[in-house]
Amino acid sequence: MPRRAAAAANKRRATDEDDKSTMSKRTKPNKSEESEGWEEHFNGDLLVYKKDMEGREKIAGYDMDSTLITTKSGKVFAQNYDDWMILYSEIPGKLKQLHKDGYKIVIFTNQAGISKGKQTVSGIQNKICNIIQRLGVPIQVFVSTGKGKWRKPCTGMWEFLQEEANGGVAVDMSKSMYIGDAAGRPAEGKKKKDFSSNDRLFALNLGISFYTPEEHFLGVKTQKFNMPEFDPRAVDDSLKLFDPPTTKVPKFKTEVVVLVGFPGAGKSFLAESHFAPLGYVVANRDTVGTWQKCVSILEKSVQEGKHVLIDNTNPDVESRKRYVTAAKKMNIPIRCFILNVSKDHARHNNKFREFSGADHSKVSDMIFHSYGSKYKEPSTAEGFEDIVRVNFVPKFRTKEDEEFYKMFLLEK
Repeated sequence: MPRRAAAAANKRRATDEDDKSTMSKRTKPNKSEESEGWEEHFNGDLLVYKKDMEGREKIAGYDMDSTLITTKSGKVFAQNYDDWMILYSEIPGKLKQLHKDGYKIVIFTNQAGISKGKQTVSGIQNKICNIIQRLGVPIQVFVSTGKGKWRKPCTGMWEFLQEEANGGVAVDMSKSMYIGDAAGRPAEGKKKKDFSSNDRLFALNLGISFYTPEEHFLGVKTQKFNMPEFDPRAVDDSLKLFDPPTTKVPKFKTEVVVLVGFPGAGKSFLAESHFAPLGYVVANRDTVGTWQKCVSILEKSVQEGKHVLIDNTNPDVESRKRYVTAAKKMNIPIRCFILNVSKDHARHNNKFREFSGADHSKVSDMIFHSYGSKYKEPSTAEGFEDIVRVNFVPKFRTKEDEEFYKMFLLEK
């Protein structure tokens, strides 16, 4: 895995949700010499324009929609490939001056509508070429067509620029900057909140200066913004695994432990790395198929004098009661271990697993929301001998994995 470290913005953004039917009715974009120079990389996941453009040490990077352009129609999303206009009259002059001052002007844009079939590669390419022609300044472009490491806030597009598309010139990050409208700004007056934070987080992951279009082109003062609830940089690997730290595993001659936590909270890793080596039989509903089979494994294992770990999400009293009832019926103590991982932390873990190629099925946001709505705090009143908190203490295979994990991976 490689190293990765505006007013009415929501009304003006024309990206992933462009309607396919209206796009098909677009007028034919102007053909120009700029239509040459496009390359597809990584099976079309990344489109690059002017890959061999002259390298420069200073990069002025820009998002495209609602940063350099807006819709002529005034609609939230572009009605066709010609439905655009330059956002501010100050933009062409600003870009030309930056280019004159030694900056390489680069667009980094997410266009997942291509992978969803709502846009075409040729349509986006011609639109971008016409925009560049209107701006009147040399611009290099990187387009992420779907999901994955190329999509902001992941830094894949920038890394490709540094490694493959800057003519061997090293980028001076301290002199480079990125400008975008997805900045995590809250609602203010009639202005809606930003639809995401992915532009700000993209710059933060890279360690370069960030500005909103208003700050950069209009000179307005620094605008208010909200950071994500979960900050991966704050993960502390020095914590004790259990709270209380005096927790014994196992505590009884024969016992049942029920895990509780979001998908992606680290339950299976805990089961495999900590409990299984101590002789616990692990029962996982995702593996065996039903909770009834998990109960059967519990009963059989306890009869053989073995400890049992129930590796499921178990968000509510009803789901936990199945195992409490079975354990009590056999007069075996049962304990509850709660993973100290928030929803957004778990979503981050899930995204990290996707990008790292770990053997896990993708978990949708709907499943995370469902768990959160069902969750009831476990208590000893349910029949548990004790309640133990499990801190998230990450273990990374490589330094590269750790650096990637501590980047912001969620757009919102």
